[in-house]
Amino acid sequence: MERSEALALLGLGDDFDDVALRRARRLALIANHPDHGGSREKLDAVERAYTVLSSAKAVLFNGAPRFRVEDVVRLRRRSDHPSFTIEALPVDAYELLLIAATELGDVADDDPPYRLEVRMNEPPETWVSLELVPDAGASTVSLVVESRVALDIERVRDVWVDTINALQLP
Repeated sequence: MERSEALALLGLGDDFDDVALRRARRLALIANHPDHGGSREKLDAVERAYTVLSSAKAVLFNGAPRFRVEDVVRLRRRSDHPSFTIEALPVDAYELLLIAATELGDVADDDPPYRLEVRMNEPPETWVSLELVPDAGASTVSLVVESRVALDIERVRDVWVDTINALQLP
């Protein structure tokens, strides 16, 4: 995907910042969710656009390269949309995810109650972005996993589900 296509898809101009990029991504994911008339293909296109624009932002800092190309470590990225459902409204589901995140790693960034980014302890150097979308009294959670090593995204999902289930009272 070209930069111009990514900008158009997310509705951004050339002078966007990181906050505007994350907000545009979140709004595009919500607007293109299958529950809102979208499709998995549209969600994947939004993720590709976000990746194109966030990669461009990481390389440039005040117009100059931040690091050398040979210093860049390629991360493997896997998406699972939707991944699982929590039978709670987004505010409560977010709290469960936040508690689970403290057991599984460190919270890197959050945008309550719809987005949480976590650096997991196991496997090391694995980042997980969790997106919550309201779904008829429940919350659908989508995962994006980035890691230096090849990961089975289903295994990462199962770790999150098991941790959340262990937190919920019978």
